[in-house]
Amino acid sequence: MLHTQFRSNKDTKNLGVEEFLKALRQYCILFTSKEMLWTEFQAIYQMLNGRTLPIQNIANKIKQYQMQLPCISN
Repeated sequence: MLHTQFRSNKDTKNLGVEEFLKALRQYCILFTSKEMLWTEFQAIYQMLNGRTLPIQNIANKIKQYQMQLPCISN
C-alpha cells in the first residue's frame, strides 16, 4: 500500500527507489530501538467494533485508511 500511495502521489511519483526506501524507513522500527519501549507498545490494546485488538493493528488500519484518502496538500 505504501508503494502504491508513493507512486500515485503527484509529488513523489517521479522519485526513484532511493527516495522510496527513505519513505519506507519511516515505517520500520529500528533494531537498535530500546526493547522496553517496544514491549510497552505491544502491551497496549484498543477496542474496535466490540473486539479487543493490539494497538499495532489499530495503527495499521489508521495508516491504511490514511493512504486511501486523496492528498489535499503537503
